[in-house]
Amino acid sequence: MKKRIVMLLLTVAVIAGLIVVGCAPEAAPAPPEEEEAPPPEEEEEAPPAAPEEEVFKATWQDIDAPAQSQWYALQNLADRVRKASRGRLDITVHPEGEIVPRNECTPAVKDRVVDIATITSSMDEGRIGPATYLLTASGLPAGPSTLECITWLYQGGGLDIFNEVYEDWCYVIGASAGAAELFCHSNKPLTTAKDFKGLKFRTMGMWAEVLGQYGASVTMLPGAELYAAVERGVIDAFEYGPPSTNWSQGFHEVTKYVGLPGIQSPGYAKPVLVNKEFFDELPDDLQELLTHECMLLSLDSYGIVQYADAEAMVKYEDYGTEFFYVEEDFQADIAAKSKALCEKYAAEDAMFAKVWDSQNAFFSVWRSLGGIFPKYTIYD
Repeated sequence: MKKRIVMLLLTVAVIAGLIVVGCAPEAAPAPPEEEEAPPPEEEEEAPPAAPEEEVFKATWQDIDAPAQSQWYALQNLADRVRKASRGRLDITVHPEGEIVPRNECTPAVKDRVVDIATITSSMDEGRIGPATYLLTASGLPAGPSTLECITWLYQGGGLDIFNEVYEDWCYVIGASAGAAELFCHSNKPLTTAKDFKGLKFRTMGMWAEVLGQYGASVTMLPGAELYAAVERGVIDAFEYGPPSTNWSQGFHEVTKYVGLPGIQSPGYAKPVLVNKEFFDELPDDLQELLTHECMLLSLDSYGIVQYADAEAMVKYEDYGTEFFYVEEDFQADIAAKSKALCEKYAAEDAMFAKVWDSQNAFFSVWRSLGGIFPKYTIYD
């Protein structure tokens, strides 16, 4: 009996122990070993911002009024340069007299009052010497045509000579084409030498010297003053420029006649003068761009001006302007007097002689083409 009781007590104790163990909470699992955090990624440095490209602004003064054919050619150049340079070279073109007087463009370029100018070089005769008469200038009687002027500049070494003549003033990097000019605007025909005796006549260049030999009273006035000068009787007649230029100035309103042909100025090209400091400051690519655009200007302006002149001649006819023609003998005498002056200056001035020799050699070859072009065409 005692044995039973003891066994029972042992059994109860074992069961109670198992119950206690079963009810105990489970031990918490050991925390997993913490992984080392990866080192922070180094931030890549942003590339430095590209520096803003420098913009070069240029002031360009022309010697002609706005709203005429040669003006549009200069505007075309400014637009092309602005676009091709992505705005890095920004040229503003100003007309005659807007910044400096018409005849003061060359010193204005030298002193950087303006950066660029287009002129007729005969304006600089008093500053530089008579060689300027030959440098594709307006007002060279019986001189080269506009096409011959441009060809001599680019094929005959003319630009190199220009830069030698203007060495102390500026660079010369190209030219804008002019055209054959009208012989004159007047209120009576001026067909012979005697018609000029005592005549109050506006002109410039070597033509002024030649006309003085015919007894004319020569004066020089800016184009902007000619309309009023004729209207008030300050001058009797004048020559100024090609047909389209003169038409845009309204000269047909105050004169009855236009004279032909323009023996006093068969053609010209306006050199592009550039301030040396301004040009040297430009990066190489902009120097090259501007130089090439000035070469293109020669072609662009030639086409624009020639066609505008043709249109202007039709306008003169429709308006009722009368035309007279200079007598052949008078034209021949003008050419002879002009040549004699050139030979005189060549004997006196070494630079004039250099330009004179260059042009004579070049044009004697160039004009051998004369007979190759037919006189008759399907458009006559």
